[in-house]
Amino acid sequence: MICPECNLLIPEDSRFCKECGHKLEASIEEQEELSNQERAERLYREGISLYHRGLFDEALKVWEETNQLVPDFQMTDYYMGIAYYDKGMLAKSIEHYKKAEAANPTSPAVHYRLGLAYYAMGLLPDSEFHFKKVESFIPDTAQIHYRLALLHQKNAKLDEAISELRRALDISANFARALYVLGTVYFQKGMLKEAEESLKKVVTISPGYVMAYFWLGQVYFHKGDMKATVEAYEKTISLSPKFTAAYYHLGIAQARKGKHEDAAASFNKVRQLDPMDSSALYHLGNSYVHLGMLDKAEQMLNEAIKLNPENSQAYFLLEKVGEIKRSGAMEY
Repeated sequence: MICPECNLLIPEDSRFCKECGHKLEASIEEQEELSNQERAERLYREGISLYHRGLFDEALKVWEETNQLVPDFQMTDYYMGIAYYDKGMLAKSIEHYKKAEAANPTSPAVHYRLGLAYYAMGLLPDSEFHFKKVESFIPDTAQIHYRLALLHQKNAKLDEAISELRRALDISANFARALYVLGTVYFQKGMLKEAEESLKKVVTISPGYVMAYFWLGQVYFHKGDMKATVEAYEKTISLSPKFTAAYYHLGIAQARKGKHEDAAASFNKVRQLDPMDSSALYHLGNSYVHLGMLDKAEQMLNEAIKLNPENSQAYFLLEKVGEIKRSGAMEY
């Protein structure tokens, strides 16, 4: 036969070309002699490659074939769990993670993934159980203390959350996500000074951390510092131009400062991004009243009431606008 690499004639039974060293394909007979274990290994690796290319369904099909050849092959069920998790199929994800756990009960990776899946399903006790398992295997892991803190925060156990976050930060001082969550927990507890310090550390470590700027805006607003509030929300918007909540809170702060034209612009942006936000329409109407644009104010307030007939503030302000228009006065 002819070597496909150098085109020289070589014996039919050659496994490689003696001239150029090119490795030749195995014959059909030799391929058929491959053991199930070897074939499963090839399929397993093929599935990993497909998964990393974003071809989740194709990867799952290949891994199903792998498990048919060799049940519980290596970490096939573990990766199937990850693929189903990425597809949003949490129950199927857990089903395969549990198979992986049965095959390897001391695997921190499997328990960690089970913790994530149960958390995503809202099954917090199960999630905590598996995160605690990981902690028992590798106690000095910042990621696990961070995850346990999230569980505590969701359960309104704020002191426990702070304790876990501090442990995470003792292990990894620049863990930006842990610092961010710590800032939000401090805010929940009304500890504004500590919240500000933590969130400032976040934006020092990660200047593009959008949510940290947003929560700094919340902190400054509750401290009564409207100038800093506006700056924080403007920074949030500069990083995330479609962040609707940032425009809304920016408008509130601008109105507090008496900057009603700026506030109207912010609330109009909310209206553009989320036309169903009745609260933004109410505040936009309020800004128009302060600007003396009563017809526009009436329009916005009526739209707010249409979207939310229980908006008592909008009814009250609409009545006031009517009184102003009838009296011809502009005092409000």
